[in-house]
Amino acid sequence: MFKASQEMRLNTNSAASASLVASASGGLEGPCAEKDGIFGRYQRTPDADAYPTEPPRVYIAPELTDASRVQLLHFPSGAVRTNSSVSFILKRNGVKGNFDVRVEGPSGQLEAVQQQQLDPERFQIDCQLSSGAGLYKVHVKCNSVSLPRSPFIIVAIAGATELSTDTKSSNPEAVPIIQSDASNVQSRGLGLSHVSCLERNEFTVDCSQAGSNMLFVGILGPRGPCDELLVKHLGRNIHRVTYRVSDPGDYMLVAKWGEQHIPGSPFSLATE
Repeated sequence: MFKASQEMRLNTNSAASASLVASASGGLEGPCAEKDGIFGRYQRTPDADAYPTEPPRVYIAPELTDASRVQLLHFPSGAVRTNSSVSFILKRNGVKGNFDVRVEGPSGQLEAVQQQQLDPERFQIDCQLSSGAGLYKVHVKCNSVSLPRSPFIIVAIAGATELSTDTKSSNPEAVPIIQSDASNVQSRGLGLSHVSCLERNEFTVDCSQAGSNMLFVGILGPRGPCDELLVKHLGRNIHRVTYRVSDPGDYMLVAKWGEQHIPGSPFSLATE
């Protein structure tokens, strides 16, 4: 067993069949001729019992893709108008590879999609909803692996529903009247005073004493709308709002009951 590199002569023609014996000087004796040998210095690892009889094998595997780490930012959460442009951002979060984004219209036709790289981590996707009202499916893949929950859904609606001819003739300015009072809305929760990055923030809005209307919530941060916002109706006009942000900085939270701000809105928030 060699503990350091030694000078050796290897028989390259008959090494597989001839028996090689190491001499005291570190050379090898065998049936090979001088011209058939390769002279040089070779090193053997101390814990090896024999030289490998087969050439080394190198295995190459495709790079693994964890599509669940990719984030979809600023994706429209509500209905949008037809023939309007929709933009959102894909954040790779260290996942390597290429993104493939396809937008399928209500009739199955593909919409034009433009992809722009903002920085090594973020890609902006722009598409035009030009196939009329309905559901648009957004298919997102990274290295041919679909993102969880893909396809994502965008609801496109046309303009305001027109009144019938008879209604127009009798009352051309007829508008539904909604009785509500935003001053009676109550809100509570840590999500209205503290913001934690990368963790879910939550608060409750109680509209049970404010009449009948719709709750609108929006959050604007240093780079635009927040990453994730969910409003869930718990019944009796009580809503639970959860949101998630990833960029540190100052945020503005707006909550409206119909067209009116609820007490305290807009709220000024800052990440911890």
